[in-house]
Amino acid sequence: MDIIEEVKEIITKLNALDEYNKNLYHERDVYDEKTIDILHYIENNNLTTAERYRIVKELKDIRVKRRKVKNDIELSRVYNDNKNKLFSENNRQFLLQELYNRKKTLGIRYKNRQYTEEELEEIIK
Repeated sequence: MDIIEEVKEIITKLNALDEYNKNLYHERDVYDEKTIDILHYIENNNLTTAERYRIVKELKDIRVKRRKVKNDIELSRVYNDNKNKLFSENNRQFLLQELYNRKKTLGIRYKNRQYTEEELEEIIK
């Protein structure tokens, strides 16, 4: 094992992770702006059934990508709050467990704020 090369590889990966984390907020903002553009397009145009289908499909794709970014933002926050644990061999598993726990809670289904599930089901019928 070449210790210097191993440390260089770890540093490279940590730097890449930090760079990815820095860009997450911008990426989320881009998806937010795309969502707004689509909503305004729907508001200002009469669409055929096929066009509505395609634009809703695009909106869903954007929202799925945005959800992944938001989940990564939350995992990044947990990582940043706990990355000092990387320095102690005994604490590294705790950091990993914190990330797993947060990822598990991020998978919880969204709870509607205004519409009930039944109301939404009625709209799409």
